[in-house]
Amino acid sequence: MSIIDLKSALELNKISQGTVFINELPIVRSGKKSDFMIGNFICRDQEVEFRIWEPSIFQTVLDNGPGIYDVEVIGNSYNEKEYLTVRSIAPSLNPELDKSSFLNSIPTILLESNLRRVQERLTNLGVTPKCWALIDSVINDPFLEGRFQVEGAAIRYHDNVIGGLMHHTTKMLNILAAMLENNPQLRASADLLCFAVSVHDIGKVFEYNNLEVSDFWYSSHRVRGIEYLARFKDRIIDDYDEEFYRQAQAAIAGHHGEYGDRPTTVATAIIHYIDTLESQATRLIQELEAAHGGRIYDRDWGFLEGLRLGES
Repeated sequence: MSIIDLKSALELNKISQGTVFINELPIVRSGKKSDFMIGNFICRDQEVEFRIWEPSIFQTVLDNGPGIYDVEVIGNSYNEKEYLTVRSIAPSLNPELDKSSFLNSIPTILLESNLRRVQERLTNLGVTPKCWALIDSVINDPFLEGRFQVEGAAIRYHDNVIGGLMHHTTKMLNILAAMLENNPQLRASADLLCFAVSVHDIGKVFEYNNLEVSDFWYSSHRVRGIEYLARFKDRIIDDYDEEFYRQAQAAIAGHHGEYGDRPTTVATAIIHYIDTLESQATRLIQELEAAHGGRIYDRDWGFLEGLRLGES
């Protein structure tokens, strides 16, 4: 079977057969007659809601979890909301398809060129070769198996694409560069701020697995990041001192601000604000792109009028 064009399949009463991808375990709700399932199929930039009304059919999804499935669906609509009704579903046996067949990705060449540009910019603002060598050792350690370059920064919230973690981190480094330009007094701590930004989300390579939650997701990326950083404790203290190491730990622990452990250092507070600006702006842009230039809904502020966007 071929991969279903989800948008085309939404046509009312159209029957489609093919392969789909479920990235997150759907939810089961109670209906008037029996339980039913609601979830989402995703494929590149398409995300479409599906519903399964018969427990005997959605049991297959409960048994097998997120993954690639062969389905028969029919386009449906209720109160002007379009969705796909699943009439049959089974795990796909196509060996040529994997998650990467369905997920958006940022080309490696773009990730690397963006990082080189911000490295040059930050070097001119005081970040030392010693710091870059340390960062390279941490994010490219063989233990990670290259996953810093391929994991997403989130599952749904922002930069939820293959390569999104590195992309999010690089964008934060660009914001840090602007801060160092605007506030020269911060350049005395350029190495610390640059290193802390680079590793603040390193634990996401353990919290996520190809844009799904990992088996031990409940030990958050902040906990796992601090645990991973301990592998480099002696190197960091030899290159700098224990304060540098403890400051980096604090940044990993507290960069979520009021949504996690509160910041305990000025460096952590700065990184929290950089992280919030980058992730929130990216979220708004992604939602605006999905809305095709129309208004979007923000849970804090209600409806927001759109903004004209160019090509990325």
